[in-house]
Amino acid sequence: MSDNEDFPAHLEQPNEDLDNPLRVIIVVNSPSHPEGEMEERLLDTIQSINDVNTFFDTFDEKVAIPNEGHIKYEVGSDGLVVIVVDTMELRDEALGFIDEHVAKVSSSTNKKQEAEEGEEEVEESKSNKRTKVAN
Repeated sequence: MSDNEDFPAHLEQPNEDLDNPLRVIIVVNSPSHPEGEMEERLLDTIQSINDVNTFFDTFDEKVAIPNEGHIKYEVGSDGLVVIVVDTMELRDEALGFIDEHVAKVSSSTNKKQEAEEGEEEVEESKSNKRTKVAN
């Protein structure tokens, strides 16, 4: 590999924000569901290429690899993720993983916001006390 070779943008700047939020469509493709049952989830908590990599590393470990041969997925550059599974149970497992991830990230974000708001209130309280003492 030469030094002049270009790397994909996501490898050059892994913290770069995504242009579009991730949208996941899960399709059940099996003889018992010939029309292909579909479910959709928005993963707007995933904001950067690093977040995408972290999410799919965990998804692979917990869902995709244990179900190899029964699940396929493709991540598009436009933020569309298509997951094809062959059973309703696997669909439910994948949806459960996604929903759990969103809940965990949302909870973590809420805790950070509450902590920041608490720090602001403490600073404001200290500022008010200084003002009263100065008067």
